[in-house]
Amino acid sequence: MGKHRELGGFDRDYIAKAAKEAYASGEAPFEWGREKTALIVVDMLEEFVRPEWTPYWIPAAYEAVPKMKQVIKVCRELGVPVIYTAYHFHEDGIDMPRGAKYIPIYQEDIEFAGQIFTKPSVYSGIAPEPKELVIIKPTYDAFFNTRLDLVLRNLAVETVIICGTMTNFCCGATARSAFMLGYNVVFGSDINATDLPEMQEAEIKTLRRGFAQIRTADEIIARLKK
Repeated sequence: MGKHRELGGFDRDYIAKAAKEAYASGEAPFEWGREKTALIVVDMLEEFVRPEWTPYWIPAAYEAVPKMKQVIKVCRELGVPVIYTAYHFHEDGIDMPRGAKYIPIYQEDIEFAGQIFTKPSVYSGIAPEPKELVIIKPTYDAFFNTRLDLVLRNLAVETVIICGTMTNFCCGATARSAFMLGYNVVFGSDINATDLPEMQEAEIKTLRRGFAQIRTADEIIARLKK
């Protein structure tokens, strides 16, 4: 961005143009493959994926399941670790973030406490195999107060592929923490889902510019098989 300019020589139009280009087509050029890579399947829970099961049903997550299944299948065939995450709240909500009672998205968690998120209910269509780990987490970020970082380091993982729901909450928060912790982050553009298309687009753009390499499921599969 600073090529052919000196400090103090960046006007509003230049900054806006550079930002727009980075959001739309920025590229993190790190190399990765099946070695030292793990797939993190974020919160693909019955509550989010099963049609009309709870107020949290996300149609886009349900629709993304076939592509996620393809990526999971390839990872298993190639020996790439597959790690799941899941919410699990105490029925009294004592393990929720302290400020949750003020946050709009948590209101139904509180209203239906003891009825939803009472067990690690990964959607049956992409359920973990017996030896695959399910990381229980209390909030959006799968690294916060969990053993995920420890597990990844024990597996000598350097690159994480992230898929799941919701793109702009749990998946995005996990991608940001992975980046901050020193992992290369590959974020699936069509295997992460959220409730509004405009929020999907905004989060993908933000992650592309600042945190991750953005790839489709087909591109991820091709890279793993290469």
